[in-house]
Amino acid sequence: MIPAGCGEQAADGPPTVRLGDSLCAECNMIISDDRFVTSTLVDGPRGPESRLFDDYICQANYESKHTDLRVFARWSHDYATREWIDTAEAFFVMSVELRAPMASHAAALQTLDAAEHLQATLGGDIVSFETAWDRLQRGVGPSLLEPTPSDSTTPPAPPASASDPSESGS
Repeated sequence: MIPAGCGEQAADGPPTVRLGDSLCAECNMIISDDRFVTSTLVDGPRGPESRLFDDYICQANYESKHTDLRVFARWSHDYATREWIDTAEAFFVMSVELRAPMASHAAALQTLDAAEHLQATLGGDIVSFETAWDRLQRGVGPSLLEPTPSDSTTPPAPPASASDPSESGS
């Protein structure tokens, strides 16, 4: 653990967010919906520094633009509890019904049960951080919610049947 100054949280822990006051490091919009708050802890010129984001798409865009960053950790607010959780360990629900501030359509949850409950309400996919991050790096739009071959939610293609008429030689 990295020590903190007097009256501060640990430098390697999640940052303090002031809703209605804190700004997103990527889009500079005021952070106002604590269900989607996320943070990247990076190596700054004077030690660890937190970058706050109002939505996962802003976090992905920021990190894509700043490839020289040394990332120590990522923290996210749990969509249901609004408590900080380790982003890498989160279950993500990605659904067009999730109205995130910058249209990531993504929500992080600490438990699979919570993710399944949200998915039952809103539809969409439950994916790992790695899969969510891959989709987020593709950007906003319809492709954001489309599974890729590497997604854990994409079922394998069924084997081709010998009786498939499209494969006959006639």
